[in-house]
Amino acid sequence: MFGHALGSFTAAAAAVALAWPAVAQVKCSDDLGAVDRDAGSRMSAVDFIRQVSAKEAAFARAFANFGHTVEATVQTLQGDAVDGEYRQVATVGFDAGGPRRDVAPGSINTLTRIKFTDRDLDALRDAFVLTAARVSAGDIAYSGRQRIGEINASLFDVMPRNPAGDVHGFEGRTWVRARDDAVMRLCGRSSGAPIGPMRYQVIRTLVDEQYWFPESIRADEEARIGGASVHVRVTVTYSNYKAR
Repeated sequence: MFGHALGSFTAAAAAVALAWPAVAQVKCSDDLGAVDRDAGSRMSAVDFIRQVSAKEAAFARAFANFGHTVEATVQTLQGDAVDGEYRQVATVGFDAGGPRRDVAPGSINTLTRIKFTDRDLDALRDAFVLTAARVSAGDIAYSGRQRIGEINASLFDVMPRNPAGDVHGFEGRTWVRARDDAVMRLCGRSSGAPIGPMRYQVIRTLVDEQYWFPESIRADEEARIGGASVHVRVTVTYSNYKAR
């Protein structure tokens, strides 16, 4: 079944690439080695929807019970000059009353050409939790294996059924650790993302030897927002994970 999927992938992937702005600064896998397109996979596209989305749901539930530090910067640019910025460092933890969020001094929000708030920061993270609904909106193809450190990850591409249409769910590439059906990395667009239809790179890190939580979320390109083209740069990092 993968031979047919890979055949259709070439044309579909080209269409997706054309849909992404040529000036995008986030490259999906420039820091990784070559893709072994001949390597087999025990997981089918149907397995991907069922098993990976189940693991994603488990990670999302576990995330709610971990404190962490999140550092976020969202900028709009005119040429090389920053003309608006959201910047915040926050520590998420727990006390007797439940979850609490402590924002460090120095937070700013001078954005005028786009809207971005604290709620959008959480929405951005959640947009790349690959629920069954988000991945089943597209066609899924297994595309080989690629090493991330010592792990030979399986590559699955979620392709739009209509490359010229609006984004539905998640569209892009995922790197899956086959041993536990866990998504380690993503690069693509999500209809749940709070800014425009930009390409994001999401890198995850292993926490407590069982959960793959976000380590960084990045985007840097011209986005169509309200009929205008706006250069947006997003950098969000997560660290200091600690179980409740």
